[in-house]
Amino acid sequence: MINNIQIIPPTATYVNQVILTDLRRINFFFGANGTGKTTISRVLAGTNGFAHCPVTWDGGIQLESMVYNRDFIDRNFNQDGPLQGVFTLGEDQVEAERKIAELQPEIGKIEEQISSLNVQLDGDDTQPGKRVELDALEPNFTEKCFRQKRQHDSYFQEAFSGVRGNAEKFKAKVLTEHHTNSAELFSLDILKDKAETVFSSDLERVSLLGDLSSQNLIQAEDNPLLQKVIVGNQDIDIAALIDKLGNSDWVKQGRQFHAQDSSICPFCQQSTDEDFAASLDAFFSDAYDNDIVALQQLKNSYREASEYLSTGIQRVAEQNNPFLKTELFNAEAQAVVDRLKVNLASITRKLNEPSRRIELEPMQPLLDKLQLLIAEANEASNYHNQTAENIGSERETLKAQVWRYVLNKLDTDLNEYHQRKDNLNRTISGMEQSLNAKNECLQALKGQIKDLEKLTTSIQPTINAINGLLTKFGFNSFELGDVGDGIHYQLLRANGEEASSSLSEGEKTFITFLYFYHLIKGAQSPSGVTASRVVVFDDPISSLDSDVLYIVSSLIKSVMDEARDDASLIKQVFVLTHNVYFHKEISFNQRRTSGDALSDESFWLVKKSQSGSEVTRCQTNPIRSAYELLWEDVRVNNISSTGLQNTLRRILENYFSMWGGMSKDEICALFDGRDKIICQSLFSWVNDGSHSIHDDLYINHGEQTNESYLRVFKEIFVQAGQVGHYNMMTNRV
Repeated sequence: MINNIQIIPPTATYVNQVILTDLRRINFFFGANGTGKTTISRVLAGTNGFAHCPVTWDGGIQLESMVYNRDFIDRNFNQDGPLQGVFTLGEDQVEAERKIAELQPEIGKIEEQISSLNVQLDGDDTQPGKRVELDALEPNFTEKCFRQKRQHDSYFQEAFSGVRGNAEKFKAKVLTEHHTNSAELFSLDILKDKAETVFSSDLERVSLLGDLSSQNLIQAEDNPLLQKVIVGNQDIDIAALIDKLGNSDWVKQGRQFHAQDSSICPFCQQSTDEDFAASLDAFFSDAYDNDIVALQQLKNSYREASEYLSTGIQRVAEQNNPFLKTELFNAEAQAVVDRLKVNLASITRKLNEPSRRIELEPMQPLLDKLQLLIAEANEASNYHNQTAENIGSERETLKAQVWRYVLNKLDTDLNEYHQRKDNLNRTISGMEQSLNAKNECLQALKGQIKDLEKLTTSIQPTINAINGLLTKFGFNSFELGDVGDGIHYQLLRANGEEASSSLSEGEKTFITFLYFYHLIKGAQSPSGVTASRVVVFDDPISSLDSDVLYIVSSLIKSVMDEARDDASLIKQVFVLTHNVYFHKEISFNQRRTSGDALSDESFWLVKKSQSGSEVTRCQTNPIRSAYELLWEDVRVNNISSTGLQNTLRRILENYFSMWGGMSKDEICALFDGRDKIICQSLFSWVNDGSHSIHDDLYINHGEQTNESYLRVFKEIFVQAGQVGHYNMMTNRV
């Protein structure tokens, strides 16, 4: 059974997309000629040029579509040669029919199972289906993957090259890396640091920093002179006095002044003799002078070493190594310089006061810190230089490490995705295997039925049935006959002559409908007689007189009754018409007491305006107010309606002919000139004869002509004394 129909524009008169949903077993479509009903029937028939309009089948099982429209008439009647035979189950084939009847429930059961599997696979309005669930995995996982790209794209552009602008490609790369990537996992900060170097476009070698020379400085700290009390000769007579004063350094300084004036004591300003001078010279002996000289040399050496170290520090700082922690290095360097100054000052004090013991501040801890910073910078520089020399391989290595990091961040999502996808794939594979097996079983059963049908089918029952109907309804001038090959008909006169070229339009229409009616019950080949099917009737009463109209209605209603039987081969019926009386007759159902559509039927209105054709669902049978619907274009002065003239004719037909009133000639006599011609045009249906449909005439001269039709249409009611009815129907009272 068909669930949904989509008409995708541009298709015939449909400018906008139309979707017909929740179709039932019986579906009625009512609309004027030219509004788009035949387009619907062609979509259902799968006619060439309409393949882009999808039809959704219940459970995904497509049934045979049997469509009666003017295309069917052209194919099956307006052709050279005989009509193709309609095969039905022959009479007296009890055993074959019994076997076919036994197989049909099995086929129905398997078709239900196939339908259930299709629903489980593809879903319906109540459940999504496993394939839909599988498809839904992809966009969700794709977004999770691409979110990683957005988070890290600014610094990993090189690693993401080629997939940065496409989420699907990025996801595909993630899945590929998941199976192949074995790179080492690093933290984000480390990877970002590496990326700044490895992904740099102007990567160059970096010079290494030199070591700082400090050996002389370290050795000076242990020099014994710093702790030695340097004093004069203790054997001299003034030694006791100098010791008592406790300050030989003060005496040493006084010697300089005594040398300038040997007659005056530099300490007490008393007169001195030569012995005093000799005693002073003897006190400060050669040993003392040697210590002072050594101490001076120590100072000079320390100063030179300090200057050399300071120069080395300055050289390191000025080298601007990108890996040197400059701020920390400068701070530590300043501490070294400051300590060197302190130590040099201490040595100077020692020279001034040789008897003082001093200790230099240790330089090694401070120098170790500087050397550590230099070593770290050199290590990074070496890695950088190695990277620069092997930039190609380093970049590939880093790219792999970046993707390894991404995979680690997506680890939970990847596991969930693969587990869910594997489960769904296994489930779908199992269902597909089961579906294939059941389809094979179904084809085998259908093959058995085809074999049985070949033994039991014949066109003769169809010939007898159609001829019986022709006789019953008064068509005695021709009948169907077998061409002689057992698979084709011919139309014969009573005298045996071929009759197809001399039939009237009504006769052609009726015989073609009867042919289609029996085709519904059979097939055009010996096999397929018992295949399930959907039946479509598109304006089946065209060119028929009123008597035959009710005959056709009765036959179609019998088809609809069959469709309501679950055991019937006819699973669904569509009826499309423009004729009010036919629609009323065909849709009548005494069970529809409230007017609302029954649970197994649907009602639709097909309309056409400047914006194209449109189809509207009705909750009740619209024919209950079809006469009011005809007045809709009149009420809104819809001068753009392409079917306005036909609408006005149908109103006049209903009101003046069917419900009584003045004759056409009486009304037309009330007008003169152009208005009289327009009035006659509106009543042209009177002259159509008994074998035509009132709405078959369609002439559209544009909006100006429509304005004239509307004006004369109103004047007809005025001149006929029926203006009250006009005002009521146009809501003017």
